Amino acid sequence: MRINVTAPEGRARAAALVPTEATLVALTTAFRTLRKAAPRQPFANRRAEFPRPAGLPRPARDSDSPVVLVSGYLSPLGCWDALLPRLHENGFRNTICFPYDSLRAGIPEIAEALAVQVSAAVRAAGTPGVHLIGYSMGGLVVRYALQRLGLTGDPISVTTIATPHRGSPLASAGVGPAAQQMRVNSEFLRELPAMHSSGRVRWSLIGSPTDRVVPLASATDGRHADSLSLAGGGHLGILDSPQMAGAVLSHLELCEFEQAALAASCA
Repeated sequence: MRINVTAPEGRARAAALVPTEATLVALTTAFRTLRKAAPRQPFANRRAEFPRPAGLPRPARDSDSPVVLVSGYLSPLGCWDALLPRLHENGFRNTICFPYDSLRAGIPEIAEALAVQVSAAVRAAGTPGVHLIGYSMGGLVVRYALQRLGLTGDPISVTTIATPHRGSPLASAGVGPAAQQMRVNSEFLRELPAMHSSGRVRWSLIGSPTDRVVPLASATDGRHADSLSLAGGGHLGILDSPQMAGAVLSHLELCEFEQAALAASCA
């Protein structure tokens, strides 16, 4: 059953999940403190760029398609500080960081709020689709909104980074319904459709073998065909990885190119 996320009651429920300014400030402070204190594994080559697909031309102009970034459990919007400049430098300037309170609601409720945000962003941009990027639990929010709720517009691409598609062994220690839904073999995860069943959506799953929070097999959904393993960084450090940023950009550019080619062939 699809939920009408544009109805007034849907918008009201979505608004209720947006955290207060004080909550966002507290989460940002806590997350940045954790990033400084957490031990990180060095990347093999922190200056290396992820190779672009062979023969893929640079976009002729900036993309108007919205790029909606969904942070993870207890992660503030500041978690995107390293990726946002790279997106803007490469022509993806219509970026939206989606805020939510991960302690108050489960993933389905948060996904409903995301669907409202995405629908509004697509209408405002006047584009046929959207790029969705989710970090950690944010990837499950994106996945549920796409597979269970039905988003307005046709997503061009979905990228998940360190997302527990098969659960996290540490989720049982978390607080709130969303944390429990991320447990290994939870009912929530068992009932999610397979990603290859999501029509024309192009997925990119990114994980790290040094991630102790979300094992690589979970982040890549058991070595999903469109998955990438990045050495080093761990669960927090992966967000600072230049290889991760390069992989995200390559995926977005490829999907934009494919959509433009499809539109030209149908004209």
